[in-house]
Amino acid sequence: MPILFRGVKIDIKYQNKGIGSHIIEEVTEQLKLCGYLKVRLGVDKGNPQSFAFWTKNQFKVVAEKEYIIMEKKL
Repeated sequence: MPILFRGVKIDIKYQNKGIGSHIIEEVTEQLKLCGYLKVRLGVDKGNPQSFAFWTKNQFKVVAEKEYIIMEKKL
C-alpha cells in the first residue's frame, strides 16, 4: 500500500543541525518495520538544496522526468 509523505520543512534557524535527517531516519525505519522495501520521492529540478539533502540521506536518482525521481532501499 503506497503512503504519501509530503516532505520535511525545517525552520531556517534549525537547519544544518541534523533534525531533518533524524526525522527521515526515523520515518524510514518505521516503514521498514512495517514491511516496506523502498521509499521513492520526487525532487524539483530547480532545488539543489533539496537534492543535496536527499542524497546525503542515501537516496539515489532512479529517473528524471518532470522531477528528479529518487529512491532509497530499506
